[in-house]
Amino acid sequence: MLTTSTQQAAIPYHHADRRALPRRLSLSLLCSLGFLGATSNFLVATQRPARGAARHLDLEDPWDNLEGYLKARSDVSGRQSISWTSGMVWSSMPGRKAQVLMMAHGLKCTRCIKDKTGYEFLERECVIFSDPKTLEPISTWFNPFTERTVDVFHIRNASAGGHIDANGADGPFRMNYMEHSGDVTFYDDLFYAKPSALNLQDYSPYAASNVYEGAGIYHFHVKRADLDNPYLTSVPVTTSHTGIRQWLPWMEMGAWPGGVVLPSRGKKLQSVMDIPRSFLTWLERNSPEFLEAPTLADKDNQKFFYQHFREHIDSNKDS
Repeated sequence: MLTTSTQQAAIPYHHADRRALPRRLSLSLLCSLGFLGATSNFLVATQRPARGAARHLDLEDPWDNLEGYLKARSDVSGRQSISWTSGMVWSSMPGRKAQVLMMAHGLKCTRCIKDKTGYEFLERECVIFSDPKTLEPISTWFNPFTERTVDVFHIRNASAGGHIDANGADGPFRMNYMEHSGDVTFYDDLFYAKPSALNLQDYSPYAASNVYEGAGIYHFHVKRADLDNPYLTSVPVTTSHTGIRQWLPWMEMGAWPGGVVLPSRGKKLQSVMDIPRSFLTWLERNSPEFLEAPTLADKDNQKFFYQHFREHIDSNKDS
């Protein structure tokens, strides 16, 4: 999701018991994501610029800010960009210590199409839940609060995104950023509240309220020299994202107080073949379309997680 707001409040970090983390987790995740290799091994897409295009990006200029941000997040040439993240899913309940519930691994396949007013940003996003010990995708999960085993419903958001204007009705585009000693970090603190696709009257076991609300805290960390390199249309990036959500509907927690916190870290990949093998196999079998970024022909075919889950529940009612 995208926002151009720069007037956003900070959100407090939820303290948790880190002793619950598996000891081999950090090393296994870093290896699977390739963090132990040199950044120079990352092959970014290149496109030879027009004469005179080599220049320092002015991140206070809306067009340069937008180009720099999308170089970090995707690829401004129109080619596909792929990123992968991993992290824990933590419980967050009043009066209770946070605990690890499972892991979440995210795949984003994006594409940016430039036009006269900005870029069409297209994205397919999939979040796969896994066992924190085996790191394998899971199909069922034992809920330690309700003491029931439930079916896992992985997150799939199709053709997410939209058009980003460099100078739109809300004013010039400006993604928040920090710059220091040759490093640039774009960041977005996104808070949302909107009518939920799962209302309490019809979906009480799954819905926390009639309003779907939460937050997404995003960081994209790049080198200034890469942003300014006119031959790079996509730059090496390390990312972090923290999602603060209501209970995932398939957990069947209904209106239980609290929710989940999903902190994750990741980077761009050279191709989908760099996805850890067990997750690539799962995607090939279950959602192969999420291994490829949308095109302009797909931009109006949007469907999000809660809509998918509602259709799943409705189809089971009718069967």
